[in-house]
Amino acid sequence: MCRFEHQGAERSGIVLNETVVDLHWAAPELAERFAPGDTRTLLTLGGEALAELEAIARAAPAEARQPLGDVSLLAPIADPSKILCSWVNYLNPAMAKLPDQPVFFSKFDSAITGPTSDIILPRIAGDIVVEPEMTAIIGKRGRHIAEQDALSHVAGYTIVNDVTAFSHRLQVIVGSPGPYAMAKTFDSFAPSGPWITTRDEIADPHDLEVRQYLNGDLRTSANTSEAVFKLPKLISYLSGFFELRPGDMILTGSPPPNAGKPEFLKAGDRVRIEIEGLGHIESGVVEETA
Repeated sequence: MCRFEHQGAERSGIVLNETVVDLHWAAPELAERFAPGDTRTLLTLGGEALAELEAIARAAPAEARQPLGDVSLLAPIADPSKILCSWVNYLNPAMAKLPDQPVFFSKFDSAITGPTSDIILPRIAGDIVVEPEMTAIIGKRGRHIAEQDALSHVAGYTIVNDVTAFSHRLQVIVGSPGPYAMAKTFDSFAPSGPWITTRDEIADPHDLEVRQYLNGDLRTSANTSEAVFKLPKLISYLSGFFELRPGDMILTGSPPPNAGKPEFLKAGDRVRIEIEGLGHIESGVVEETA
């Protein structure tokens, strides 16, 4: 499931065999229920409607299909009601003690960019780092969700680069460890995509290889099995605070880089993140000019 731009128009599609099926071409009657590119509303249609759309997409005529290379992929969800990010969810040698329960911070949707968009180095911040994260997309509303039921609320998975300005972490500002949203949510600090891989396509979200490259060199190599708090725990915990809604994004944490410490980005760098079964995203790095 993806958002894409073709001939100047934003569209919703399903990726099949290196092609993108335009849902508003392939299933006009069902597609009347959501606007092109409106993934949040699309997810609210529910599992049966989404399965019907996928079946229609597989049988779609040639005029409803575009080669994947002929379209520009956009962030799978542009306007989630919540972007919830798990903090310190992988063993990190820099931490003296891991939390006893999940800790979260949030990003704003203005940070979201597409899978090939540039990371912009802010004028007022420095020491910018990359954090590759397997991300769950909620597909079904829920409150006080039991752990054993948690994955049934997931529509699918995508990749998010949780870009962070170390210059604005609490450790720097007040000398206390902890997440700090303003360090996380500058414009362009959430490259995401390339699409939503549906839940049925991933046998176990906690058995996926994660790789992050900087200028072609491997910098992070890990597996989502290393997460301290697994996704069912994260979903159950969050749903005790508020209702989770279709389109909400849950970033499940970033494994530490192979060298132990991350490298700071500079203009001209290229960052690539690959997660097994989910595809890859790749960003250039540029200075803020506006």
